[in-house]
Amino acid sequence: MKAAPRILVFAVLALLSWSILASHASSPSLLQDSDTKVLLLKIREVNDPMRWFFGDWPLENHFYRPISTLFFELDNAIGGSNAAVYGWTNAILVTASMLLVVWLAFELFASLPIAIASGVVFTLYIHDRTGLVGVIPAYLAMLVLVVGLFRHGFAFRQYIPATLALWGLQTIAFGASPLWNRMIGWIPGRTASVMTVFALIAMAAYARYERLSAERLPPPEPGPLDPPATRGTKKFSAKNGLGWALLSIVAAALAFGSYEQAVMLPAVLLGTAILLRWQRLKVRWGWQGAYWALLVGYLVLRRLILPTENSGYQDQQLRFGQGVLISLLEYAAPFAAGYSTFWIIVTGDPLIWVTGSPWAYIIRWTSEINTFIAARNQWIICAGGYLMSLLAYLPMAWLQQFDHYHFWPLALRSMMVVGLYVAMVPLVITAVSRPTQQSPQRLRPAPGSLPRP
Repeated sequence: MKAAPRILVFAVLALLSWSILASHASSPSLLQDSDTKVLLLKIREVNDPMRWFFGDWPLENHFYRPISTLFFELDNAIGGSNAAVYGWTNAILVTASMLLVVWLAFELFASLPIAIASGVVFTLYIHDRTGLVGVIPAYLAMLVLVVGLFRHGFAFRQYIPATLALWGLQTIAFGASPLWNRMIGWIPGRTASVMTVFALIAMAAYARYERLSAERLPPPEPGPLDPPATRGTKKFSAKNGLGWALLSIVAAALAFGSYEQAVMLPAVLLGTAILLRWQRLKVRWGWQGAYWALLVGYLVLRRLILPTENSGYQDQQLRFGQGVLISLLEYAAPFAAGYSTFWIIVTGDPLIWVTGSPWAYIIRWTSEINTFIAARNQWIICAGGYLMSLLAYLPMAWLQQFDHYHFWPLALRSMMVVGLYVAMVPLVITAVSRPTQQSPQRLRPAPGSLPRP
């Protein structure tokens, strides 16, 4: 990377980091939350950081979280009852998560613009500025509709798909839940951010290991439009990336000790391997066994250390029924998440069809389906972010919803949103370009041309 682009990258990352750190919470009320008060009282009463590796965490509701508890221990040792210290730690953990999203996206897709854009989108999610993520395609949709109508008239196929896809991106790009209050303004929210930090390190380090040392499958036969190889064409040279693989395993173990959502990390790491395989890397599947072995060891350890029955809090948090399906659809198929409301509307008074209520749902569903269809233009990025974010959220759908459940999933979903933005480019170009014109037919052969039969 040349000096000027490197400076620009560091400047953007510094600006994003500053925006999060500057929003840190410092009010004394941070320590007045009931969970926080009990956590700190128990930590000060026990006065033994190693105690949490051999039993329940300070709230004693049957969770094994020794690593994230150590961050409470650290703040207590440094700041005591100074709320600002706890607020800074929360903000630093969230900032680290944003920077790790950039690293992960770069290792997954080998594209610095995609990586930086993913960090920007995730930062907007952190600040609850999801409207800014969705407002751009909303305005573009209106612009494309006007320009397309002017350019192509009744040739709707030239610009209506782009208009609908952009309109659908507006709603898909919105985050599933606000993040700032729970991740920065609520001290116990760091359980999710500590886990996310280690989960992202595990994913990025594993991806780097494969990119450094995995063999490449032979490229497909070049087509007539592919540029020929030149002396400047780089050849792959394998390097020893074992240290990155070991770092990934250690980070995965730390994630398991931070928060229960990490049980999905082996599945997400398997998705990481599949994503790299789609990019013609001969990934070493045997490493996946290490992550699943960690998961088994973690579950056995929990079984041995924690009580086998659910705590009252756990029973209270579990849920089943339609709410689970709706929460899953918000990640898997947003256009179907409002099916229950739509069904209530259309099964009522038939005159409802002369109003805009049912048609608004139909237009939204049509537009979001068009967005998913358009994703084929960048299917690797879109599919990777889509599948991994869905996996990361999956077990949390069966719990009463809290915003911090979405922190890790939205970090991964940011990459999908960037991929969808890029996928819109060819559609927009087609929509706003001048109509194609058929060249005039030659009335007679050109001089010197071969005779026609």
